[in-house]
Amino acid sequence: MRTYIAPIGYDSTRVTRPILSQGIGPNTHIDLLIPTTTTDDSRGAQAINDVRRMVEQIEPSVSIDTIETPHDDFEAAIETCGSLIHDAEGEVIVIFGGGARDIFLPLTVATLSRTDQVQASYQFSDIDGEVRECSLPDITANAPAQTESTLQTVDTLDTPVSLTEITDVMDVSKSTITRHVKRLERQGLVISETHGKTKVVELTTTGRLLISRISP
Repeated sequence: MRTYIAPIGYDSTRVTRPILSQGIGPNTHIDLLIPTTTTDDSRGAQAINDVRRMVEQIEPSVSIDTIETPHDDFEAAIETCGSLIHDAEGEVIVIFGGGARDIFLPLTVATLSRTDQVQASYQFSDIDGEVRECSLPDITANAPAQTESTLQTVDTLDTPVSLTEITDVMDVSKSTITRHVKRLERQGLVISETHGKTKVVELTTTGRLLISRISP
């Protein structure tokens, strides 16, 4: 089971290209986000029909819903998008790049606050028309108090940095640094790799964002 969540405007390509790049099957569901408005929008309706027609030619059993999203109430729009993500079944994939800006920002906020429920996100580029995966930072992540100094030390050194270098700078045991790094990895704040016999550590985007919040 896979659920795609995507705002849609007048260009169906911004939705279909990312979806087709990832594939659709009989258990695929697509939620198309449109602004809540009483204005007649024949171009928008045509784009939705284009998505339906293209997708159903490949997999007739795909289900597609249009979800009205408040364009004039920012908080309500975030809640609508967040509920969609929360209630979605199976693998959740969010697509950015289409639809009204009034929906794009609430969807972005809702997605960043629920990264644990989103398996992947994709962007259709306005520049070159390419579909690219977006690596979502977890803006709600926090470092356990006892590991903050280790995280800040990684930030001050040229990365990737070895455990030995961190140990030397902090003047603590390597076993302590190893425990700290494991906890930071579980929080998604750093990643580590083994190069030969040397383990090196590097900040993730989530880690860099957290550093900017906790550093004076």
